[in-house]
Amino acid sequence: MIIEPSRNLTCVKTPFYRDDEDEPEPNTSLLWEVERLRLKLDKVKQEKAKLLCNQKTLMLHTQALSALVSELTQKLEAERRDRKQTESTYQFLVTNLLREKADLEIMLDTIVQHSDLMEELLHEQCIRDPLTGLFNRRYLAKSLERELCRAQLTERSLGLIMLDVDHFKGFNDTYGHEAGDVVLRELGWLLKTESGALDIPCRYGGEEFMVILPEASLEKTQQQAEHLRRQVKRLKLTYLSQDLPGVSISVGLAVFPQHGVTGNQLMQAADAALYQGKTQGRDRVVTASG
Repeated sequence: MIIEPSRNLTCVKTPFYRDDEDEPEPNTSLLWEVERLRLKLDKVKQEKAKLLCNQKTLMLHTQALSALVSELTQKLEAERRDRKQTESTYQFLVTNLLREKADLEIMLDTIVQHSDLMEELLHEQCIRDPLTGLFNRRYLAKSLERELCRAQLTERSLGLIMLDVDHFKGFNDTYGHEAGDVVLRELGWLLKTESGALDIPCRYGGEEFMVILPEASLEKTQQQAEHLRRQVKRLKLTYLSQDLPGVSISVGLAVFPQHGVTGNQLMQAADAALYQGKTQGRDRVVTASG
């Protein structure tokens, strides 16, 4: 843009000129150029002021935008943390549910797989004496009839041993019933460990025990009865860390078919022999007569 100098310019005298000298003619072109530059400078100043104003406005907008971006970033970060925490919680719950599901499946499989074992354990509780672990009286009666039928079919003998702890009532009165239970438990353990693989040791009741010996002859039954009597005398009994006196047993025995062909006959014969041993001084083995 070309700025035309004003035509109304007047020339001002300066002290450089003397009154007696003629004034020189002003340089119009130079004056025009100076005026043009002055106007241009004014315009530059105006534009600079406008730029500064725009710069301030832009800085304000930038600060506002930065604050907005920061706020949005914080919100997004908070939402991300919440989502991550929610996902973590969900994953934790899913993992626990899966673990519980697996545990339940294992428990179910275990119950199914061991149902037979549980039935067997229940059956054991029905046929076992809880104190000694031996078979109980009901199982004794069934087993004796079963083994007698087998002996009759195979025409083989069968032995029956009945034994009783000597002076057991006096032992209980002196040392207490709990000490008496120690005697019965130890005797039950001895009968289980010292009986043959086919033998059936049972607790008949109280301090009385019976052992069924399938396919045992009279001689073998007598040998086993004497062996049990000797082993009982070797028992080391303790109660509450104190030694108890040893005990002895009286034994009566009967054998199929010499002393009876039914369970009741054999049991009566063995019981009569046991009673005879008691009356003869105890701590002995007596064979049924007949």
